[in-house]
Amino acid sequence: MNSVSCPKCSAVNPPNAAFCGTCGAPLAVQQPFASQPPPAGSPPPPPTLQVPPTGIYPPPGGGPKVMGDKTKWALGLGAASLFCCGPVTGIIGIILAKQDMDEIAAGRAPQLDPSAAKVAFYLNIIALVLFVGGICVFWGSRGMARL
Repeated sequence: MNSVSCPKCSAVNPPNAAFCGTCGAPLAVQQPFASQPPPAGSPPPPPTLQVPPTGIYPPPGGGPKVMGDKTKWALGLGAASLFCCGPVTGIIGIILAKQDMDEIAAGRAPQLDPSAAKVAFYLNIIALVLFVGGICVFWGSRGMARL
């Protein structure tokens, strides 16, 4: 047997894995098919773990964290908002980063990196604050009178 399929998310895992590498669900380790009985007089095979004991959780972290697509877009929009595009891209970036943050907080996306989503969220907020501050300075210094 080459792999074990997760009963929860159907991800393919190594045959000796106790937990799914994608969703962290416990896996039942399956016995390999014995084509021949062991020869007489041979020692019995070592015991194998069939099902993880109750109360044991997957290892912390559950695998490498990745940056979600919405977070990637939010970072790009935050940079664009900061340097040239203003509030339109900043607002869209805040919405996208917040969606990824909500998915992570609800547990529906444990593989996503929460720190990247927070960086994208705050980058867009900073870009909006700087834009509004620039407008206030422009109007406050009689910039509109020069137009």
